[in-house]
Amino acid sequence: MTHARPTSEAAQKHAADPYKWGAWAVAIVVILTPPALLGTVRSALPRPEVSEFEVAAERLGVHPGAIELGRGTFLDSCSVCHGHDARGIARLGKPLRNSEFVQSHSDDEIYQVILTGRPPTDPENTTGSAMPARAGNPSLDDRRLHNVVLYLRTLQEPGAPLASLDDWVVAETADAGGAGGGIGHAEFVASCSACHGASGEGIEGLGKPLANSPFVDSKSDDELMVFVKSGRPIWDAQNTTGIDMPPKGGNPALSDEELRKIVGYIRELHAGG
Repeated sequence: MTHARPTSEAAQKHAADPYKWGAWAVAIVVILTPPALLGTVRSALPRPEVSEFEVAAERLGVHPGAIELGRGTFLDSCSVCHGHDARGIARLGKPLRNSEFVQSHSDDEIYQVILTGRPPTDPENTTGSAMPARAGNPSLDDRRLHNVVLYLRTLQEPGAPLASLDDWVVAETADAGGAGGGIGHAEFVASCSACHGASGEGIEGLGKPLANSPFVDSKSDDELMVFVKSGRPIWDAQNTTGIDMPPKGGNPALSDEELRKIVGYIRELHAGG
């Protein structure tokens, strides 16, 4: 009689579950396939472009978003005088791209100038036009002003020549007589000349001429005072420049007495025109 040889334990387990190893193989494939596919897809996709401020932000040790916010504030509040491209507007806001002033002053020094402004009486003011405090927008908080400074840093191109200031150096206005002086002249220059010119001659695209102005002629002194106090926003149907005229010329500290002087000076300009 022939006796059957006993099967091994492994053979018995295999006989009990013949699909075990196949199941393990499938599980391994299922686990490893998604990461492999994801890696393949990622490598096939185009790499995202580096933010235009990423390199500058790394150099300055700040988040790129801070510089982006600074640019937004600059375009909203500073470009009216300094130009959207920061190359300046003659006799108004000086060039800030490749600027000797920006490159030779610390962040805090630049911030202080933006914070306090620069009146025409400042020896550094060569334009004859006032630079209002906080760019004429009292709601600009310190953080936003500091972000503007960061943005200005990105406008300096290593090795590029400094911007010429020839168009921003004007002769000093006479202290007396006619449109060059008199009561209200100092207040007008400090708060209105940035858009209307130091002698009320107007600046194209900003403030209209005030000499020989039909608008001035059509208003009483009280009406002019209310108008200067209130300003003229861009959504006003009679605003044809597309530029905000801020209340009180962007200087909320102006008193009623100072406003009356400004109105009187505007009358003088109109009469002289």
